[in-house]
Amino acid sequence: MDDKIIATFCLCDDLLKAMHHHEDRQCQMNDAEVMTTACVASLCFRGNHESARAMLQQHGYIPHMVSKSRFNRRLHRIKDIFFVLFNVLGQIFSTGHFV
Repeated sequence: MDDKIIATFCLCDDLLKAMHHHEDRQCQMNDAEVMTTACVASLCFRGNHESARAMLQQHGYIPHMVSKSRFNRRLHRIKDIFFVLFNVLGQIFSTGHFV
């Protein structure tokens, strides 16, 4: 599971950097961490964001985890980035270039 979490974070972080995505400097948790938490919830916890939040914080993957309410607001704020992420993944898988 460690490899999935780390790979997911790296993918999300690289995507945001490629998009020149800027965040507020005061954020405790960056958008790549928000995206990673949502992806881990869908991959490992049947979409349960609260379980993913708790696990990622307890195991030290995301030490500055925001509250459930703040997480949901942040997730909804970046929902359009998920469309870009899934589009990129779809193109990669359709061409067969996984590396």
